[in-house]
Amino acid sequence: MTHRNSNLFKTFICFLLLWILFNPQSITANEHADLESKLENYMIEHEGDVAGLATIVIDQDEVIYKMKGYSNIEEQVLVDEDTVFEWASVSKVLIWISVLQLVESGKLNLETDIETYLPDDFRSKTKFEDPITMQHLMHHAAGFDDSYTDLMIYGPTEKKSLREVLEEADIQQIFPPGDVVAYSNYGSGLAAYIVEEVSGLDYVEYVRKHIFEPLQMTKTAIDPELGDNEWVKEQRGEVQGYSNALQLIDPNFYSIPMYPVGSAMGTARDLQKLMQALLAEDGVPLFKDEKTIDFMFEPTLYYPDTNIPRAANGLFYLPSKSQHVYGHGGNSIAFSSSFYVDRKERTGVLVLANMKDESTFTLGIPEIIFGEYEHVENDVSLENSSGWEGIYEPARLPRHGFSSVYGLFLRSQTKQSGSHNLMINDLSYSQLEPGVYKTEDGLSMYSLDVYSTHPRMKLLSNTYSDLIYVPYYKHLLEWGGIILGLLAIMFSLLYVIISILRRIWNKKRLVKLLFAQHFLNLLLVTNVIWIVYKVLSMVSYSSLKPLLTLNLIYIVISIVICGFLIVHGKSRRLSKYGLLVWMMTIIFALILCVNILYWEFYY
Repeated sequence: MTHRNSNLFKTFICFLLLWILFNPQSITANEHADLESKLENYMIEHEGDVAGLATIVIDQDEVIYKMKGYSNIEEQVLVDEDTVFEWASVSKVLIWISVLQLVESGKLNLETDIETYLPDDFRSKTKFEDPITMQHLMHHAAGFDDSYTDLMIYGPTEKKSLREVLEEADIQQIFPPGDVVAYSNYGSGLAAYIVEEVSGLDYVEYVRKHIFEPLQMTKTAIDPELGDNEWVKEQRGEVQGYSNALQLIDPNFYSIPMYPVGSAMGTARDLQKLMQALLAEDGVPLFKDEKTIDFMFEPTLYYPDTNIPRAANGLFYLPSKSQHVYGHGGNSIAFSSSFYVDRKERTGVLVLANMKDESTFTLGIPEIIFGEYEHVENDVSLENSSGWEGIYEPARLPRHGFSSVYGLFLRSQTKQSGSHNLMINDLSYSQLEPGVYKTEDGLSMYSLDVYSTHPRMKLLSNTYSDLIYVPYYKHLLEWGGIILGLLAIMFSLLYVIISILRRIWNKKRLVKLLFAQHFLNLLLVTNVIWIVYKVLSMVSYSSLKPLLTLNLIYIVISIVICGFLIVHGKSRRLSKYGLLVWMMTIIFALILCVNILYWEFYY
């Protein structure tokens, strides 16, 4: 009897151990502990790479909250639960929630021409007959170019309405709607303005009433001057922002006139409330119908000619192990952020840092949590990758005005590697299937590149924007023009220095027309450098207009001087050296004029 009881007891213990080992709750607890351990180890490994950081991971019903570093390095103020961070472009999540709330209430249709919702006297930027829909705005496919002016302004003298900002924006529609994906702050701001028009509420008021208050987000602001939350305004004054080298960026608080696209800021705990609402099964209190929250995270845009998702109603696809993670990242003048959700796995990650262009944590932590992208194998034969070789530039660029010259510095070169793979700017990409390439050299967010043949061009598509093929001849001519322009400035500088020295030492008379032209060239480059400096200082476009007008005056004066030089050159007896200088002066002046006109450095 005792022996039988002993055997029964041993059997019971074995079943108990098996149940403990294989109980789903026990497995989940172990996985959660393992996840937290990986996160902690990663943060320790890179703790010297960040100024201040707050990250929250929601794994099922468990929450991991980690804080590192300083909100103010100089004053040695640690990041805590009251530290406010700028969301930057994560603010756009509020726009798309607002849009879907209005869709749910029947006030808005994603496939209707947006002109239906705009006032008749609204100064639209559209130039194509094809209508722009809200879905185009959500996909960043309305065809708008970009602008590097008026996005952020330090100490604005006046506060303009969202409508005024949109109407005054230096933006043009370059591509037909749906033709090209080019990340657009203007398009997102236009969607927010439509929210105002349809709801009858100012956007700040709409977000407060329909998002912040239902979620009790009392420590978040969105007004560009933080006038909607005095507590946040006071806390923002205690936080500093830093470069990747941990150098203080001063000043680091700029007003964003088109505020819905990037002005939100608050504590990590407040942003957690938004994430939990998006992970909730029924979507309450943001949405009344569970179908709306499910639809929000269903892919609505795919990479060209593939079944790989690219976006879901304004939220970008994050290549991951589960392959259904969507969210948004953001960067401001001194802050970085990321916000990603996997509704099917009930997992979410948010990362906030007071550093410019930070990626070690804002992209690295989501990769740890969601895992790396695993491509679905198929039986399709690989292509010869040589067809995709060439120069590409982002579709998201200013396509008019002087800012367009910046595109020269953002171009990438794609080269074939072996028969099937590619190299892009020293990154190696392996072919997964025809047109689809993946790199192991970077973080998951930017690991996928998809090539496709467009009716008018070759496209390289990645997370936020398409890249457009640039013919070699255009690339070489544009760079050639810039290089010749630099040579012209060097020649003018040399001529002016030598002329002044000869005047001082040898009492040589100046050739007034030649000297005037070269001195004018130096004034031009000084003005251009000043314009670039002012743009980097985040001034308004209106303040640049006088400087750009000076360049137009330069062209007029230069053409007049060159005309006189040509006429007088024929009547003067010049040595070979003198004739060469005379001709080079005219040629270089014309080269500078052509550069000014081609790159639209005028107003």
